[in-house]
Amino acid sequence: MSAWAFIFDLNTKIGSMTWINRFSFYFGIIAILTGESITVRDSYNTLLGSQGPIHATPHITNLIRNGAQELSTNEKMELAGLGLAILGEKIVALAPIDLDQSYDTEHFRLFYTLDGYDSVENLDYVIQMGQVFEQVWTFYMDTLGFEPPPSDPDASHNLYDVYLENLPTYYFGVTYTTNASISNPACVSYIRMRNNYSGSQFNDHTEMENIKVTAVHEFFHSIQFGYNCFERLWLMEATAVWSEDELYNGINDLYRYMASWFSNPNKSIDDESSHMYGSFIYFQYIDEHLGGPGTIKACWDNSNSLASPVHDISIAAVDAALEPYNSSFEDAYIRMRIANRILSDSENADPYSYNEADGYRTVVTGPPEQYLIFEQSNIETEQDQSLRLYESIYYSLTTDSPVKIELTKSDGEFSLSSILKHQGQQQWTVRTGDELNIDPEIGIEWISLVVSSLGLDETNWDFTLQLKDGYSEDFTFFPPYPNPSYGNTVHIDLQVISEQTIHLKIYDLLGREMWSSANHFSNPGLATLFWNGLNKEGRRVANGTYLIKSEGRSEQIIHRITLLQKSE
Repeated sequence: MSAWAFIFDLNTKIGSMTWINRFSFYFGIIAILTGESITVRDSYNTLLGSQGPIHATPHITNLIRNGAQELSTNEKMELAGLGLAILGEKIVALAPIDLDQSYDTEHFRLFYTLDGYDSVENLDYVIQMGQVFEQVWTFYMDTLGFEPPPSDPDASHNLYDVYLENLPTYYFGVTYTTNASISNPACVSYIRMRNNYSGSQFNDHTEMENIKVTAVHEFFHSIQFGYNCFERLWLMEATAVWSEDELYNGINDLYRYMASWFSNPNKSIDDESSHMYGSFIYFQYIDEHLGGPGTIKACWDNSNSLASPVHDISIAAVDAALEPYNSSFEDAYIRMRIANRILSDSENADPYSYNEADGYRTVVTGPPEQYLIFEQSNIETEQDQSLRLYESIYYSLTTDSPVKIELTKSDGEFSLSSILKHQGQQQWTVRTGDELNIDPEIGIEWISLVVSSLGLDETNWDFTLQLKDGYSEDFTFFPPYPNPSYGNTVHIDLQVISEQTIHLKIYDLLGREMWSSANHFSNPGLATLFWNGLNKEGRRVANGTYLIKSEGRSEQIIHRITLLQKSE
């Protein structure tokens, strides 16, 4: 069908429907108020000029949301080949009408043809595609508990529509929002998939693997549009990429986003350039440490309940999903940045580990670092450093003597963390605070610092980092974890510098002793002790808050922990 024929057909089909003005009005406002980084020009150039595999959905969505004001007449006409047409300055989508056959599964209707430009090789291809989409349906609806995408009230059936076509060369697949009139914040959608994935541009995986990762990715977009058609693109794409590995773990197509993402910690987690695909690592961290896949679903449940056509609620949605785990968007963000430097699957790295760290290390070694060298009796200053919101900077620190690091905030809020890798061990020590002391006497393989900008209410993020003489530590008792503890084991990490006996005691808030332990250390080292939630008589203590006191030769340290044990 020609470009003009497509536009004429669209006009005759939808006439003067009021949904166009309503949705363009909403989407135009959200683009302005959220500072969305993808412009119409960006999306047009990507869709029409990309020389590598792309996910086209965010760019198609961006055009539908924001209209054609930035495009010339010829550029508007070129959009017809992408299944888009222009009404005034608005961009709208219409499903293909020239595929002459269909194949139904339990939940999907696949449109295809065996002749011409859009033809598939044979019916087997269609059947296999349908089988994959049914796997995807089971994953989202039965395993994860999502609501199915809304049905098109204008359709003659209740199946979800998938069109198999000869898409532009580098497109995997595209999910389009339609003109169907249903209640906000949901919108109806359909998916266009390729009539083959056998081209050299897709040679990194088999044709079936490409179908699988594309189907699970695009169908999540259709679910997302049902939850909140106004949602930010970064949240849509980051969680869609996360879902690829959740269902089809062995394909690892998402690894291709990691090198660029890890090498750019100076880009915000919600940056909506191609960086947003690599932001899946944030949701992978949440999945593994803060509630599992159910927390990702909770993000979208909250996106639905908080949905607004004029406000960015993406971070608030994640905040609400993490609240039951005594966490937040920013807490998970800080933890993820630390985990990205450690990049280990060792249980000793918990809670800063990744199950698939070995695979990640085949494509990344960690974020880039700026180098700091500290010498005793000197003062080193990193003056007037600047970040934008939810960006981070990493430093590699070299020192032979104790050093004190102080973070001074000129504008905005920040988090400073130190990460110490212990010599010859799969052990790391992590501390967070505006003032940190590091004593290298214990034997350290490397030291990293990470500074991250926080706080949505700020407009500038400027800081100064100062290094000066620190102090030799007799011993250090790190905050116990996890805290709150939802299991039955509390980890107690100690770093001992000089020979001594460390006494540990646990008290309830009435001062009653619950548990005690004494451990002698002859040499400097790091030790992890465990409390199994039992008292001195071997009975399980009640849920609540407890104090853990550590006492050495010349120091006494107390930490508080909340125990929320699982029933047996």
